[in-house]
This record gives sequence, structure tokens and C-alpha cells, in this order.
Amino acid sequence: MPAGSVLPPQRSADASHVLAPPGLEATGPARRADWEGARRGSPPARIPANRRMTRCCPGVRQAGAPTRRPAGLAIARSVAAFGSGTPCGGARQPYPMGIPMSHLRSEVWRAALRRAPLGCALLALPAYAQQPAPLAPVVVSATGFAQALADALPSVSVIDRAQIVASGAQYVDTLLQQVAGVQIAGNGGDGQSASVFVRGFGGTDVLVLLDGVPLNAQDSTGVAYLHNLTTSQIERIEVIRGDVSALYGSGAIGGVVLITTRTHGPAASLSVRAGSRGTYGVSADASRRIGALTVHGGYSRDTTEGISAANPAQYPEANPNANGVRHTGANLALAWQLPGDGEVGMRAWRSEGRASYDSISYASPGDTNLSETTQELVQLYAHRRIEPGWTSRVDVSQQTTSNTIANFSAYPYTSNFRTQVQQLRWHNVIDLRAGWKATAGAELQHQRIESLTGDINPVGRDAQALFAGVEGRIGAEQLQLNARDDRIQGYGDHATGYFGWGHELGRGYKLIADWSSAFTAAPLGYLYAPYYGNAQLRPESAHSVEGGLQWSGAGWLLRATAFQTRLRDQWQYDFASSRFDNIAASRSRGVELRAQGSWRGWRLQGNATLQQPVDLAAAGQPTLQRRARRLANVDVERAFGAWHAGAALHASGPRWDKDGNGDAVGLGGYTTLDVHVGAPLGAGWDWNLRVQNAFDKRYQTVWGYNRQPFGVFLTLHWQLPAA
Repeated sequence: MPAGSVLPPQRSADASHVLAPPGLEATGPARRADWEGARRGSPPARIPANRRMTRCCPGVRQAGAPTRRPAGLAIARSVAAFGSGTPCGGARQPYPMGIPMSHLRSEVWRAALRRAPLGCALLALPAYAQQPAPLAPVVVSATGFAQALADALPSVSVIDRAQIVASGAQYVDTLLQQVAGVQIAGNGGDGQSASVFVRGFGGTDVLVLLDGVPLNAQDSTGVAYLHNLTTSQIERIEVIRGDVSALYGSGAIGGVVLITTRTHGPAASLSVRAGSRGTYGVSADASRRIGALTVHGGYSRDTTEGISAANPAQYPEANPNANGVRHTGANLALAWQLPGDGEVGMRAWRSEGRASYDSISYASPGDTNLSETTQELVQLYAHRRIEPGWTSRVDVSQQTTSNTIANFSAYPYTSNFRTQVQQLRWHNVIDLRAGWKATAGAELQHQRIESLTGDINPVGRDAQALFAGVEGRIGAEQLQLNARDDRIQGYGDHATGYFGWGHELGRGYKLIADWSSAFTAAPLGYLYAPYYGNAQLRPESAHSVEGGLQWSGAGWLLRATAFQTRLRDQWQYDFASSRFDNIAASRSRGVELRAQGSWRGWRLQGNATLQQPVDLAAAGQPTLQRRARRLANVDVERAFGAWHAGAALHASGPRWDKDGNGDAVGLGGYTTLDVHVGAPLGAGWDWNLRVQNAFDKRYQTVWGYNRQPFGVFLTLHWQLPAA
């Protein structure tokens, strides 16, 4: 249902403090060499060095060579040009911020890099660095094994633990808003229900994995309830844009969000938070190594009085009181190091949220509405290097989501859905000759839905999958191929593929292109829920194509990508039949620009997306509901001695929605600014002050629902370093 790394100065950037994601824990010397080699931008152990990495850095000024413009200045000027519509410093034009979307069909593919100012900066950027390059970001999601972000062919973004802490964001959906191509549509303030869109696709078409297990509920929403996840127990997040069902199966049409929970940390830590609107919270973590056993545990609790979600001018019948939110989270991780090169372990995670919300259907000011969402994950795993060049992992997991809504009014009601995914997964990474790597494995799932209030009869289904992939280089060519076959009970077989190609042009430039296919099987709630379920729903299917240019070097990474995804047999609620049906089709095409790096002590990161997500089944092919055609983000941070300060700017273009009568209405564009500053206090203590929505911009992402206004939040943090 449509529903460059920034590190505070007191944080350690030591690669030994970075955890390899599930299935890729660096348990042995060879495996750790792969992981840390990727973090430093070098190829994994036993793989010949990339020719690009061994060339003399083009940013190093040779004796007698002319002085070049610093990289950061080129980016600053291009960002200014983006806001003013001035391409590459030329005469002022009404493009691209004022781009008529009817021109995207012809302009995006032929002229994106020529016209888009950041693309021009990418083409003209000298490889300069004014300070030592930071550790290269590492991704796992693009292939299934660790590689430097610059080597990933799919479009991927990474948020590590240091960035999570520096941002001060308490909820995962808030954190994701700064990622390229990601848009949040929220029904109120922080912690209230929200939809997450990636390149214009959302709901069931964005797959969310928690420690490798699908978090999307099998209910009538099909979403992952990301507003219920606080960041206290999250280690890192990777976001892949574009369809990658060939790697992850059903649901990966718009993209995949991979969340890794914490399994290590300081010996002990404590954080206390307080701020505007009666907000307060506490979190504590502890880690201990006892011989071959490593133990990590964490707990968090956050409460806020919140804001009144519904705008009284638009919904005068809604309850005008503030809508409070309370979240409690806990996690536990055990890992036992095996002799040789292996590990067995257990992970347990729980997030429980309780929120007051405003209903706009047949409401009255005295009504009270409550929502309770509980998500749990238990996982047992074992992985081992079977022989040199072959690492294997097996995990058994169970993820449960329970959502209850209760209305207390003249006509009270309570509704509950409880869904569960049990998964057995076997994943292998094999080193081949000449630096090539292969992945292969199998997956078994049992999916189930039931209701404690009798809203649906218990029903379940089985799913099986086989997958394989290969990635490597032949001279200047980089290739990646992935294939997967999913068999879902009631749907038969669905084969998907991914083909990626990269060509090194020299001096850090690389051409990138890929083609992929994807599908989404309907959640059980779409099929069997009373009144609106349709057991005859066919899977959605999609094809995507991308092309782009990347430059990397001296701690910088810039990438411009033109993309298109076409979705067929899309589900939509049919008011004529009062149920879901395969009656829609959509397409999203556009240009995505990303840059991250450091310059003269500043850590810089920015992105911009110009997209056209349209409804192909409707007359005139209108933009999809609640989707913006323009998105942009800028993050900056710098250390000033022991102090550190930063800012995050988020801008979104206008969208359209439906009002309470079902009529189309416009939602204006908006720009918000968050600022944070912090410093150590001594004796293991430090503080961080965050100002949210610094200019108190009033805006809506869903018609009639307010978003978070100006707020100030202070965090005190203490930690005892690991022994």
C-alpha cells in the first residue's frame, strides 16, 4: 500500500572498530584483510591491485605544474549554481531547478551531465586533497561481500555508526531522509507513521532487511514500520537504489535498505537526552570479551509529548491534543570464536513503540487513538572459512511484527495483525582466479499472518530461492552478474537478473551502466485480508536501466547517474471492486548526483535527485501521489580543536496529495536545516547539542498532517573504552 563519513573528533576512526555486516564478519586474518583492505580503498587480499589505485594521484601538484582550483571550491560553486539554475558558471537559466518534467524524456538521457551543474563539476574536478584522505567507505550490499564504495556498480549509500551519532537523529526514517533519492512522507512528527520512498517507489516495493532478514510486514501495509526503529541499537545502514531482486528477492523494486544491529562497542556507555516538547531518553550499552566469547547488550527508552499531528485548520474534527510517542528497544549479541577461522553466535533484538495518533475518518475532537507496534528478531548463525578462498555462512532467523490500533470514541474498535517470517539462509563467498569473486547460496522462508482480534484467519506460505553471482575485472572492464530464482507458494517461479558494467577511463574516472529485473509478491494481507484482500493478485514486475559517470580519488567520490525503472502489474486499491487489483503501472526516470569527501578540514557530503515518477495508467501520466520531483541534501562537519560542529540541509520540491474529500491538492516545497555542535567534557564524557528545523519551517508531507517544528535537544554521553 502506498503508504563521506562524518566523524566527531573524539570518535575513533580505527578500522578495528568497524564491524563487518552479517555473513561477512572478519573472523580470521585473511577475512579481516579483505574487510580492512576495502575500507582503505584497496582491493581485498589476494586480489591484484586496481590499476587506478596504483597510478600517481592526479591531485598531487608536481614541481613546476600550474596551481589548480581546489576540489571543494568546484563543488561549492556547482552547489550555488544548482540553487540558482546557473549551469557550470554560465548565464542564469531556468534549468535544472525549474526543469519542465515533460522535457525529461529527451533531456535526462542526452544532456544530464552536460547541463546539471554538479555533473559539470564532476567532469572538471581536479583530484585535489588538502589533507590525508579518510578511510574509504565500505559496502557489502552491492555484491554480498565487502568492497570499497568506489568499486560498487549499483548506486549505494552508507551511514555508519559515527554518522548516526553525529546526526543526533532518534528514528531511522528521519536518518534516511538525507540519503540520495529517499523521501519521507510522515503522518505527524517524529515517531509517527511514515512512508519511505526510494526513487519514487515505496511501500511493498522497498525491501528492508534487518541483519539479513526481511522486516517488511506481511499485513495489509507491507511496510517495515521504520518509524518504530530508534537509532540507539543500529550499527550501520546501507541503501541500494534501483531494483536488485537478483540479489535480495521479492520487494527490491525501488531499492533495498539493509540495517545492521550493534554487536560490539566500548566496555560501557551511557547516553542521556532531553529537549523540546517534553522529549527525554536514555540508552546504555556494554561489551565484554571473555576468552573466545564476546558479549554485547544494549537498552534504550525514548519518550516525547510530541506535537498535534493533524492540522486543526484542515481537520477541525480531529483531537487537538499533542500526540505523544514512547519507544523502548533492546538488543543482545553473543559471538564465540572457533579455532581456526570461524564463529558461531546469536543475536536478539526488540523494538516496541506506543504512539497516540490523529484519525481523520469520522473523527471528533474527543476521540483518542493509540497504535502499538512491536518488532522482534532472533537469529542463530555460524560461519567458517571452509578452505582458502571459500567462506560459508548459515543462519536461522525469526522476525515477528505485531501492530495494534485502538480507537476510543463513541464507536470504539481494536484491530491487530501479527506477521512472522522464519528464514534459513546459506551464503557462500568464493575467491576465483585473477581477483574474481563468486557468491552462491539458498534461502528458505515460511511467512505467516494472524490476528489476535480475529481480523484475518491464520494463513501462511512457503518460499524458496537459489542465487548466484560473480564479480571481477578484465583489464579496464569491471563486470558483475547476478541471477536468482524465487519460488513462492501460489506464485510459481520468478527469475531475476542483474548485469553491471564499469569501464575505467583513467585518472579516477569510470563509466558505469547496468540492467536489472525485479518482482514483488503480494503480502499475505493483500491477498487474504477481509473486505479488501484479493487472492488472485499477480506479482508486480519491473525492469531498470542505469548509466553514469563516476570520479574517485584523494578521498573524494562523485557520481552522476541517469536511471529509469518501469513497473507493471502494479497493485492499487480499486474503489469499484473494493479490493486491491493489478490495475496500475508506473515509471520513474531521472538523474541522481552525489558527492562526498573532505577539503581543508571540512567533511562534505551532498546529493541531488531530479526525477519523474509518473502513473502510466492515468490520463496525462501525472506524477505519483506524494512524490517530489526534486530532492537535495547537503551535510557538512568540521572539527575546531576539541569541538566539532555540523549542519544538514534538506530540500524537497512540491508534491500533490488528496484532501479529506478526495480532491487533489498541492503540497508546497520546503527546505529545513538541522545544526549540531559538541565537545568532550573529560573523564569519558562528551556533549552534543542538536537544533532541529532551525528556521522553524512549517510544511507538510501528507495533506493535513504537521511535521516537526523547531526544537533543541541535548545529549550527554559517557563511555568506558574497551580494554
